Amino acid sequence: MKKLLLLVVLFLGALTASAQLDCANAVVLTANGITTTPTINGTFQTGCYTDAFDNTGTGSINGIWYKYTPTTSGQITISSDLTQNVFPSSTDTRLQVFTGDCGNLTCYNSADDTGTNTLKLTTLSFTAAANTTYYFQWDNFYNSAGFDFDFTFTELICLPVITVNSVTNTTATSITLNWGASLSTPSSYDVEYGPLGFTQGTGTTVSTSTNSITIAQLTASTLYGYYVRANCGPTQSAWTTVNTFTTAKILPYASGFDNATTDFIGWSTVGNGAYSISTPAQSANAHSPSQYWIFNNTVGSVSNNWLFTPAISLQAGEKVTASFWLRYATTRKLKFTVGSTPTPGDQTTEIWTNPSSTFSSYAQQTAPVFTAPTTGIYYFAFNDFSAAAITSFTTLRLDTVNFATNLSTSDFLSSKFAIYPNPANDILNFSNQDNAIVSSVEMLDLNGRVVKSVKVNATEGQFSVSDLAIGIYMMKISTDQGIATKKIIKE
Repeated sequence: MKKLLLLVVLFLGALTASAQLDCANAVVLTANGITTTPTINGTFQTGCYTDAFDNTGTGSINGIWYKYTPTTSGQITISSDLTQNVFPSSTDTRLQVFTGDCGNLTCYNSADDTGTNTLKLTTLSFTAAANTTYYFQWDNFYNSAGFDFDFTFTELICLPVITVNSVTNTTATSITLNWGASLSTPSSYDVEYGPLGFTQGTGTTVSTSTNSITIAQLTASTLYGYYVRANCGPTQSAWTTVNTFTTAKILPYASGFDNATTDFIGWSTVGNGAYSISTPAQSANAHSPSQYWIFNNTVGSVSNNWLFTPAISLQAGEKVTASFWLRYATTRKLKFTVGSTPTPGDQTTEIWTNPSSTFSSYAQQTAPVFTAPTTGIYYFAFNDFSAAAITSFTTLRLDTVNFATNLSTSDFLSSKFAIYPNPANDILNFSNQDNAIVSSVEMLDLNGRVVKSVKVNATEGQFSVSDLAIGIYMMKISTDQGIATKKIIKE
């Protein structure tokens, strides 16, 4: 009897040891709640991530596996963003979600550094179809230690929008918003938008039958927030969390990457660069004391990492001078380029290059002047093309980027606008020789208060001043090429 009992114990121990270590032995999640993982030492499946080594560049990657099959459609939220994973030291987690079967898995979703308690933690929400099995793989790219995660499945009739895609067609006064379709196949989608930080319910709401919409009559160089929801007719899904965009910048423009809420809106990257908080303080330059952009390279791989600025609206012949601060203790290579889109293939004009050097402390660099050949939208970029690291990855730090222009945008545009009659007692006419598209016209009194405003979407038009008191006003004209200001006398 004792031998038999021992064999049973050993058999159960063997089952426990093999559980969770690969897809075939994924632990079934049966209810909402907290799960504690063991040490991550199982099989790693590539898919959403394709790393061959962990973040040290030398260690192997392991995984730990779970799965869930909903009987109705709904939303799954899985998160390691829990306080017990923060103190006394933050667990660094990464997650992949697969569909299919263990012999033919397909990447469905993934998340890394999406926590609110710390950027090391992970939160992922996605819509889940009834009777579809979803496999969850946590890996040890950063850390093999076990941790807690929360799993929640919520049954929904009208499934929300989960994936919000990159904006496109950015100009100074318009933009196209894009998102992934809801699994509920709704009749339409609602979008509410407004200046960044607006209270939901006070913004502008528009609808579309597709999962894309173009918003016009926006203000240049302005940050916006927006929400999206599926509209299934009698019911609507929950709104997405707030998303952000910026209209094209009118120079001058600067960013020190210091405000995590606002400074990085509109910037984008390809490669393994990272937006990093400075620790210790001397990691950032004196003009930008808390955060910086960091490019990493890995052992055995030549770098090809890109950081793209937000869209910048330039006039034909406008001269742009860019300056930035660099620091890297080992030899690195960096170039500064400009192109028509935030993609490496369109960055065809090289403005500045530093082929191979070191900066043990921060040094400011000023690129040669770039002259815009035509009026339009431009994206500037920093490209780290350093040689492969030999023994361990190294970093290149970029901080406090400034773009100056030879134009005083307001003065330049003001000279292009004709306002007549002036003085006026009834109707003002406005037009411009550069075909700048006017998005709004505001009348300000001499104390700077807006006393009247109208929306416009044309290169010329009329503005009534009949209801204004006699006096002197400033007429502020917002366009896709900047803001023009004219002094107006009301008789």
